[in-house]
Amino acid sequence: MNHEKEMQADVVIIGSGASGLCAALTLSYGGASVLVFEQESEPGGMTNYAEGMFAVGSRYQKKQKVGLTVEEAFNVHMEETHWLANPRLVRTFMERTAGTIDWLEEQGAEFSGLFTISPFTQRVWHQMEGLGKEGLIAPLFKKAEEQKNITIVFDTEVKSLIMVGGRAAGVLAEGKDGSIKAASKAVVIASGGYQDNQEWVDKYCKSGFTRPVIPARQLGSGIRMAWEAGAQPYDMGVMQTIVLVPEEELTSQLLTAGFQPRLWVNTLGERFVNESICWKFPMAGNALARQPGASAWCVFDDDTRVYMKEKGVNYVLGEFYDILKNLPDLDEELERGIQAGKVFKAGSLDQLAAKIGVQAATFKDAVTEYNECYDGKYDPIFGKDRAYLDPIRKAPFYAVKLGLAAFMTNGGIRINHKTEVLKEDRTVIPGLFAAGCSAGGILGDTYEVSTTGGSLSFAVNTGRMAGESALKYLGK
Repeated sequence: MNHEKEMQADVVIIGSGASGLCAALTLSYGGASVLVFEQESEPGGMTNYAEGMFAVGSRYQKKQKVGLTVEEAFNVHMEETHWLANPRLVRTFMERTAGTIDWLEEQGAEFSGLFTISPFTQRVWHQMEGLGKEGLIAPLFKKAEEQKNITIVFDTEVKSLIMVGGRAAGVLAEGKDGSIKAASKAVVIASGGYQDNQEWVDKYCKSGFTRPVIPARQLGSGIRMAWEAGAQPYDMGVMQTIVLVPEEELTSQLLTAGFQPRLWVNTLGERFVNESICWKFPMAGNALARQPGASAWCVFDDDTRVYMKEKGVNYVLGEFYDILKNLPDLDEELERGIQAGKVFKAGSLDQLAAKIGVQAATFKDAVTEYNECYDGKYDPIFGKDRAYLDPIRKAPFYAVKLGLAAFMTNGGIRINHKTEVLKEDRTVIPGLFAAGCSAGGILGDTYEVSTTGGSLSFAVNTGRMAGESALKYLGK
């Protein structure tokens, strides 16, 4: 039987991912009582699947003589976001990142080392021991459980904010045992993005064909509640898009073989991109999003199949697979793909064109042009590095289906560099703060790989910032 339960705390936090837990601990250490609502039965949200986080000036970087400065990282980020990002927010966030690595280690988190996502970017990616669930959420949650002034309520979905006199004064939520009215002096929205809300993806994102890599009920409810309270919608449409073989695990050898900088053709049989852009995976997503049906094929020949099976690959996604490791199960994986309709194999280019449904003449022209690039050791069409040019001559020929997916969205609520939520006129909504993927201002129109791990780092750092700002608001 439904009933209304009343609860109370200094601050209510919506969500128990990286930003929510960091905000909760910061508030707790500052003497505030905290009530965290989590819609799932365990903490973490999308953080559970993260590999690592961005930082600049950390002790790991100093030890490895990485000389990148905050000024350099800031300028690169702002240039590559075309100054669409909020510069004061970006600068404030970046200045905190080194200290936050130390703070996380004090909470029990462990980092396995310093990495880069590509040969062209700085070593800014601080990877955790294990994925985010074990490497970050577990120690943060353990710390939170130890705090007497933090209460975390699972399987409870916040439905709306309580606003009194234009100030955030709590939330209304629904749990297993009925409705809950939680009164507070401040609220932190840390509920993540909206990548599972297909209506919003179709409405706001240029890559409307996108599907989430990891379904996680990220529907944008916290963003919607902020809008209803008067917050300015901001930076909607920013997605971390990625090209994947549909419905394949990130560790799949079939995915690894398909998402390579070989020849990519769209559903018209035309080449459309410098395929080595896969190193900047969100931009590869942008390119694919502009193609018919956001779909394409990765094409290679039997020599390339043998090379991948026996020698290795030219590209890997993050650290999900070792770039020096071969694909020993590739033949079985390709056969599995054929049975699932994700892979086609043919003895001639004409036959392969027929199987993937493209015009044979157009497709063969694309292959001929590509082979000429290889022979000339230069790509006059898209300027592809010759290290990634491979001929397509030896039958049988293969085509692996490529589709568009997204890790997460970034943005929705306008905040300032103190994480205070802003109205359209840029005035503050008192007592309301936002952190992590719910908040806009860190990116332009595309996720930026020069700050690899930026989403998790932004979540952790803005969580801490929101906690500090809420403490100041409370007068603590």
